[in-house]
Parts: sequence; C-alpha cells; structure tokens
Amino acid sequence: MATTKSAERVSSQSICVQVGRKIAELRGRRGWSQRMLADHAQIEYAHLARLELGQKEAGLLILQKIANALEIPVWELLK
Repeated sequence: MATTKSAERVSSQSICVQVGRKIAELRGRRGWSQRMLADHAQIEYAHLARLELGQKEAGLLILQKIANALEIPVWELLK
C-alpha cells in the first residue's frame, strides 16, 4: 500500500511539473512575464510562479483562468 501512495505522489508531482512547464512555455511564446500572465488571468503572481515550478497543484478554475488569459483551450495546458 505504501508503494502505491509513493507512486501516486511521484506521478502527481511529475504532472504538476509538466503542467507548469507548459504554462511557462505558452507564456513565453507570448513574450509575457509571469506578472503579466498573472494579471491577465487575475491570479496571484506568487501562485503562478509556484505553478510554473511544479510546486503547487493547479485546480480547474485556475487552469481555466490561465487558459482564458492565453486564449487557448484548457486541454492545451495538459498536453
């Protein structure tokens, strides 16, 4: 059982890192700073920074706000 929880934690962490990298990549393509994206998405700058570093798990509402700011569908953040 402990092995499963450990595997889930690793998997969850890697997903957070992947999503964070995707957000950073798409933000960079627009030439936006983290602060600019945070302002457009109406979320806290520090929250966005932690998301991009994979240190924080993004909820659906936050992903929707980021996607709207970047003018992309939410699923694009999960590719």
